[in-house]
Amino acid sequence: MHTLVCRHCGKEVPSNKKLKHLIQHYCGEKTCQAARKLSFDRHKYKTNELFRTNKLRSARDRKKKQADKGNQASWQYQRDYRASHPDYVLENRQKQRVRNARKAGKTIRETKIVNPDTFMSQRPENDIVYAMIAVDYKKIVNPDAFMSKMIDMESVIKVNPMFVRLL
Repeated sequence: MHTLVCRHCGKEVPSNKKLKHLIQHYCGEKTCQAARKLSFDRHKYKTNELFRTNKLRSARDRKKKQADKGNQASWQYQRDYRASHPDYVLENRQKQRVRNARKAGKTIRETKIVNPDTFMSQRPENDIVYAMIAVDYKKIVNPDAFMSKMIDMESVIKVNPMFVRLL
């Protein structure tokens, strides 16, 4: 008899011999089957547009039906819950400050030039104006960008005047 390791609970259980043509990944426990269905629904929601529109439409209809019956909307319930549980609100605000501080530490304040694949495939023409710009190499992630042909600046300056702009 074949066994399998459940993807949800991690237990090794005997596989169902009636599922000969299918590969079984979950055991028969109720929580594991709920996890299997949730995984299937999430994948189907991401990949199948018809499934997604039906899910959204049914959720909209369910909310409308509940509103017609006189049930509270979820935002009203949450508002009332927060009003009646001030300790929860205070603890949640403190946790959110910690999450925001952690997130702020991950972001880089300075902008960086990130495109390492700069490629000049066109030949420079004399009637085009080129600008020399001072670049701060501390902000460039990959300063070794590829250029198909190096240009002799003296020959360009002799033909056309060079405009130089510092940033």
